[in-house]
Amino acid sequence: MPVLELTTLIPNRTPDFVLGFCLEGLNFPKIFPERITLLSDIDLSNLRIEAGRQFRFRHWMFNVIPANWTVVIREVGEQHFIDEMLEGPMAAFRHEHRVEAGEGGTLYTDRVTYAAIGGALMETLLVNTYMRRIFAARHRNMLRLLA
Repeated sequence: MPVLELTTLIPNRTPDFVLGFCLEGLNFPKIFPERITLLSDIDLSNLRIEAGRQFRFRHWMFNVIPANWTVVIREVGEQHFIDEMLEGPMAAFRHEHRVEAGEGGTLYTDRVTYAAIGGALMETLLVNTYMRRIFAARHRNMLRLLA
C-alpha cells in the first residue's frame, strides 16, 4: 500500500495548541481543501474528536464529484490521533496526525496509508497525484489558519 507522509513547521505554536486545533470538530472543514458535507446529525461547533467516535461525510472530490465516507477515530494520544475509513471511495485509508516540538514551532505530520479501488494501476494513474495535491493543500491551510 502507498504511504504519503508530509511534515510542515507551524511557527510559534506549541504541539498542544496545534493538536487541540485539529481535535476541534469545527476546524475539520477549514483544514480540508475541498468541500465537505456532513451526513450525520453532528454539531461541529460542539464536537471534540475522541477515540471510538464515527463520522459520516460527503467529500466533493475536485469540488464536483461526491464521495461518501464513514470514518472512525481509532486512537487519540498526547501527540497524535488516527482516523480510519470504514466505508468510502478507497479500498483502505488510515490517517495519522502527529505533532512534535520543532525549532521555532510545531512539526505537524500527516501520514496516510491507503489503497485505491482498482489497485496499483489506479493509484499510479490517478490516486497518488490526487493524494499529494490534497495533503499539500491541507498543510497550506494549516499554515494559513495557525501561522
